[in-house]
Amino acid sequence: MRNGQCHTGLLRATALAFACSCAVAVSAAPAKFPGMFGANGVSAPGSPYRYEALSPRTDDDRLTVVAQIDSRRDRISRWWYLRGAYQVPALTYNGSSSGISADGGTLVLSRFSWIYPPRSSGFAILDTDLNLRHPVRAGEHRPPHAIRRVNFPGSFTFHAISPDGSTVYLSEHLASFVSGPARIRALDAGSGALLPPAAVGPSARERRARGVPIARATSGDGRWAYTLYTGYKPRPGRLSLTRRAFAHALDTVTGRAHRVELPQLQGHVNPFNLALRLRPRDHELTVLSAPPPHPASEPLLAVDTRRFEVIAPGTAEIRLAAPTFLGWGW
Repeated sequence: MRNGQCHTGLLRATALAFACSCAVAVSAAPAKFPGMFGANGVSAPGSPYRYEALSPRTDDDRLTVVAQIDSRRDRISRWWYLRGAYQVPALTYNGSSSGISADGGTLVLSRFSWIYPPRSSGFAILDTDLNLRHPVRAGEHRPPHAIRRVNFPGSFTFHAISPDGSTVYLSEHLASFVSGPARIRALDAGSGALLPPAAVGPSARERRARGVPIARATSGDGRWAYTLYTGYKPRPGRLSLTRRAFAHALDTVTGRAHRVELPQLQGHVNPFNLALRLRPRDHELTVLSAPPPHPASEPLLAVDTRRFEVIAPGTAEIRLAAPTFLGWGW
């Protein structure tokens, strides 16, 4: 494949689709593309490389191509392919994506499934420093492969990754509905082994979360992952808002988790518009009424990230009412 200049998103998608066709040809699969998915992308802080995944449907199976895009030259600098439908993990309802370690060396992709909850969950762990295959000379051992796949029975989604990519954190969903309880599990990226539940967090209360992830903020060094959840409970024919809005903080180096209850957000009019802003120097995590630079973005409350408690209300009034979202009633 020859690297081509990509000046627009459309040309980039075209180049990535061409990489898909090359990969299909290499793997001797039928090169027919009735449908594609894979719009999310992710990059490590301060890195010029962005990673995007595209999966065209072939006659018998899907094939996923992952592209490393150099933003300095606006071109695809490297690509990998693997069998199956994989995507850059989506984290929250406000469109946050993740999966790349802070050092840029490890990328985690989640296997796509049309079924919820899935009977099994799959992930691909990609070493961005390695090529898909390596030549082996006489007397040499084959070097590590660029991609490791892991599969588990049950419903798992990506949650976070440690700065060096050695540990991947997954949310294990313990119920058949979207807002059901979940617990954080640690995955050893090197061996592909899923560690026992007790390996993350000091207590079952802090390991479990029940609600829908609304917003995410990550520290610049990739160590801390903060997630804002809005609680729900299932009712016949609908989901209803509960009082259990909270912030979940995960130290991806030690695996220790903290939970901060946010009763101030109970019944907020537009919970799906909420956003997080992290100021590491001030040790402050702020809940915003909307993602910046939206003109309605105002601070609602702040959390001290050292003591893990609410320290100050925001400047905006938290409007309480019977909220609606896209015509749904709570």
